[in-house]
Formats: sequence, C-alpha cells, structure tokens
Amino acid sequence: MADTKTTIYYNHNFYYDFSKIISADDRGLQFGDGCYEWIRIFNGHPFALSYHTDRLYRSMRLLGIRPVTAPDEFTEIAEVVIDESGIKEGFMKIIVTRGTGEHDFTIPARNKLQPNVLVYARPLDEASIAKVQDGVTCITAEDDRGHHCDILSLNQLDNMMARAEAQKKGSYDTIFIKDGLLTEASHSNVCIVKAGVIWTPDTNEHMIRGITRSLVLTRVAPTAGVTSIDDAADPVKLEDMMNAEEVFLTNTQDGIVPVLSIDGKKIGSGEVGPVTRKIQEHYAHLMKDGLA
Repeated sequence: MADTKTTIYYNHNFYYDFSKIISADDRGLQFGDGCYEWIRIFNGHPFALSYHTDRLYRSMRLLGIRPVTAPDEFTEIAEVVIDESGIKEGFMKIIVTRGTGEHDFTIPARNKLQPNVLVYARPLDEASIAKVQDGVTCITAEDDRGHHCDILSLNQLDNMMARAEAQKKGSYDTIFIKDGLLTEASHSNVCIVKAGVIWTPDTNEHMIRGITRSLVLTRVAPTAGVTSIDDAADPVKLEDMMNAEEVFLTNTQDGIVPVLSIDGKKIGSGEVGPVTRKIQEHYAHLMKDGLA
C-alpha cells in the first residue's frame, strides 16, 4: 500500500489532525444528530460523488439541517482531500452535523446553529473486497428499527448490532424482514433473481436508497441485458428470497456481493449465479470508466 497521510476538511479549512477540530459539544457526538455519506475511492477518484451528494442533501432536508456547502464545492473538497491523502483505493466520508450547541434534548430552530461539515479519506483493504466477490452467507432478523431508515443518519447502532450478530455466526450480513417482506440488509440493499429477472423492494422509509442499488437498476442491468423490477405493488416476500435462483447484495464498499446461503439454506445452486456474475462484470466496467 502506498504511503498516505491524513488530510481533513472541516468547515472551510483543511487540517491534518482530528484532535484540533472535534468538539465534545457537537450534536453529532452528543445525539447522533447528523447525516453522512461513504464514497468509494477508485483509482484515485471518488466514484458516483454526485449521487452521494444528492442523497446527502435529501438526508439533510429530512432532518431539517440547512445546507452550508454547495454540491460543486464537494467536488473541489474531494479533489484536495484525496490528492493530498495520496489514496488510490479507499473511501471518503462526508459527515454533516446540526452544529455545536447546548445539550438540550430537542431540535433547535433551523437557523440557530451553524452546521459542521467534515470530510476525510482512508485507504481500504482490497483483499477483503475481492474475497466476498465469490459469495457470502447471511442470516435474517425481524426488522424492528421503526421508520426513517431511509435517512443515512449518524444513528446506525441498530444496523451495526445486527451485522455484529451476523459476524458472530460467521456470516457477512443480516437481512431484515418486516411483516414477512424483505426490506434491506444491515449495510446493503438486497436483490433476488427469479426467472432471470432482478427483483428488489421499491424504495420506502424502511430502507436506504442505495447508490449501488440505483446504479444496478438504471445503468448496469440495462447494459447487461438483464430486466430489473422494483415495484411496490409486488413486494419481495421472505419466501421469494429463500426460493430465489440467485440473491446478491449491493453496497458502496464491496459492490455486488453474491449470497450463497441464508440461515443455512442454500440459495439456488449454492454458487454464484450467471445473472449475478454478469452484473458484477458490468458494474466493474462502470467503475473503471468512472462516474462523477
């Protein structure tokens, strides 16, 4: 791994030490009062940055956090942070909190606090990403997280605990089921393949609007000649997933992740299916070509 250094953007300035910028009074630390985006750095460039900033603005709008950084500014910030950090393969994280203020258990008026914006980058273990491309196992759990799961907020404890449970059992992720219907996994969206067609739940308040999921549906599957459906009128049931020909996960870090078994039950042949492989290959081409 090439030498890298820490370069941090925080509220219109660049720093090289986290200890000089983080305040104990930040509402993100005190209450998880903020949102974030996790962007893959591929070949020294942020992949699908504009998609992530669009989702960041949506999260801020739903949380009532006023924007203080324009979308095109994030492009310039990303260039500096990534170039100075020297990272070729890694991730960039954008964190926006409501600001620094009193520890009152309430949400202040929109203009009372100045939001804090933090951007930094870190290298990734490419070997761990390559390892999951040949398939993983998952478990299921009842989705009792409540509403507003579509906001990528700093409150991710339920998701982290669910994934920790999966990892304790030697699995990659936990897939959530709500009232018998598939929602998402703890840090991934879920797609199933039936009769060669990709099916995935329509976006709703119980799931993150995944960037990789969106790219699969709108760009990757069409170029791969695969039909995809995300229709709320025909939701994906637990039994649909368990009896699917193929199941794969999508997330920003690992891309397209085949699922070989769920709760110990083999999915399809128990091997990476042809549709999943095709989606993996075309997604890799999209990453190589780059996407602003």
